[in-house]
Amino acid sequence: MTLRPLLPLRLILSAIGLTAFAACAVSQEKIPDHRLFADEDDALTAQGQVTFAVVGNLRAPLPLLDKGEGLVWHEGVTEAIQAELQRRADAKSLKFVVLTGDEVRYSADKEWKAWDTEWRDVFDGETLPTREGYRLPVIPVVGDHEYLGDRKLKGVEGAFPGVGVDIGFNRVASWYHFDMRVGDSIWRFVILDSNKQKLGSRWNEQLYWIPRAAEGRYDHVVTFMHHPVVSLAPTAGRNEDGAPLELIEALEENLKLLRLRAVFSGDAHTSEVLLPDGRLGSAHISAGGGGGGAEALERWGNGRDVNMGDIQLEPIFDVKLQMAFDAQAQAKAFPEAVVDKAKARGSWEGFTATYDPTYFPLYGFWTVTITGADLYAEFVAWQPDGSFEEIYRIDYVDGDGWIAGKSG
Repeated sequence: MTLRPLLPLRLILSAIGLTAFAACAVSQEKIPDHRLFADEDDALTAQGQVTFAVVGNLRAPLPLLDKGEGLVWHEGVTEAIQAELQRRADAKSLKFVVLTGDEVRYSADKEWKAWDTEWRDVFDGETLPTREGYRLPVIPVVGDHEYLGDRKLKGVEGAFPGVGVDIGFNRVASWYHFDMRVGDSIWRFVILDSNKQKLGSRWNEQLYWIPRAAEGRYDHVVTFMHHPVVSLAPTAGRNEDGAPLELIEALEENLKLLRLRAVFSGDAHTSEVLLPDGRLGSAHISAGGGGGGAEALERWGNGRDVNMGDIQLEPIFDVKLQMAFDAQAQAKAFPEAVVDKAKARGSWEGFTATYDPTYFPLYGFWTVTITGADLYAEFVAWQPDGSFEEIYRIDYVDGDGWIAGKSG
């Protein structure tokens, strides 16, 4: 895995958040609110199967800092994702959208208002849409950008009123859980906040809450947080401040044995799926390709820092990416060096094969369908012509674990 800079620019951005952004007032009453699909301790019942989307990094550019972190921006992606989500919403093929964080550049009234203006035709809320059609409720996950200039998360509370556990004193808790019965199975959704340094004392409050989130009856668990435990995106890195792994270990210690099916994250500006513990373990899925700057994705690497040994992209996922890469490389005449880098051959002198985001950005979103005791996730990949294609599917089959490559 590529080494990260000695002083990550995300830390510089955090420092800027304490100074330049400090003057950007956050007034909750001035921020348009949006409808939550569920909140803490809700118990819902789905009529038949349920499908939802998972996507993150919807924020606008911060050019200097994004360039310094190796992010590459491609015009029109955000608009294309909006249109595709609108199409699926109108077809009523989606029930809700999980937002995996970094929806705004920093937290200020104007940022949240701009985000609302951009997404009001997709996400249901108080602002009237500009078109007729169906809008979707959301499940928000807090990213590091939501904390910039706003450690108390007043912007999150303004945009998503009532979100999270009630921890009193008018404070915002950015963690919660809810249940959904699908057929004869109960799926528990656990939303966590992996921003350990920014949470301060609230971090311990979240840890104290986790045993409560593991109580009661449930058959399967899916969790969502911003930072990944494990990822092959070299810029975003993984296990930020040790927080994601600490959260997952705390959750698994309290859950019923082998109930955690998937861990979704959004910090990496790419899309990936890994099965570091094999098909009977949890799937780790990055859903950060929502239109923000794209970053590189390595195809394999060393996961010893998170006690996972050698890691690689789920093999069939990588095969599907190779097929898509080859088609685009031929159609657009990618430079030979870019092809060699993706295949770890020829002129490429690195150890790990890497997809270059300038030529092959992994934009898109995941759809997740729960059919009862089973689940399947599909990667809906953005195409250079602005269209979308479901290029990959992975199924969780109760009793058998994860199986990749099944057809619908």
